[in-house]
Amino acid sequence: MIIRLGMAPRLPETSFLEFQNHWKTSHADAAKKIPGILGYTQNHALLVNEKPVFPYPGFDACSELIFLNTAEMDEGFSSEEYLEAVRADEDEFVDKSRFSFALLTRRLQIGERPDPSDSTVKLLTLFRTHPSSEQEVLVHSVCETVSPLLAEDNPLAIEVLVTDHSAHEGRQPAAADLVLSIWFADIDKAWQHLKSSTRDKAELALAGLFFGRADLMAKEIHVVRNSD
Repeated sequence: MIIRLGMAPRLPETSFLEFQNHWKTSHADAAKKIPGILGYTQNHALLVNEKPVFPYPGFDACSELIFLNTAEMDEGFSSEEYLEAVRADEDEFVDKSRFSFALLTRRLQIGERPDPSDSTVKLLTLFRTHPSSEQEVLVHSVCETVSPLLAEDNPLAIEVLVTDHSAHEGRQPAAADLVLSIWFADIDKAWQHLKSSTRDKAELALAGLFFGRADLMAKEIHVVRNSD
């Protein structure tokens, strides 16, 4: 399977709340009809006073679309369903001129990804490999050192997705090399984790392995539930 993490900023005249309301309603209804989609998750920035709780990562839309392979993905985005409905709707609320994406495969999963609820929170971090390091060195550290440390704070689940750069040949370069997701039962547990000593140790273990990251505290919406 291939996981397409797509990201784009909202249009300037659209508020965070207006954007999210449009994305989870009319756009979701159109996008879920794209042929070949096995799973479709929207990651909505958690809002406090109608603004994200983390510094703005450079995007508002952050979607995960799952396809069997890149051929199925290309067919989906060449279909009438996408070209006639989804693309037109995208023009109404996102700036596609600043769209970015990464084609990912799952490398590690600890625990079961929870069903979204009113309280469940997802911490999502996109990493770019440090110029003096290599992607696989970063991946090894996240899987073998960082994830076991993070698991000490008893999250609901941890997932590591790794960019398949060969899948980007002939396409736009990948926006990230690795995506780390951690789920917690509620925002209080997420904040406790962010302030914990295990989180400090995990962050220090990555020193010199990445240079550039984007963080998102999100609420998930499963538009199409992946059975895998």
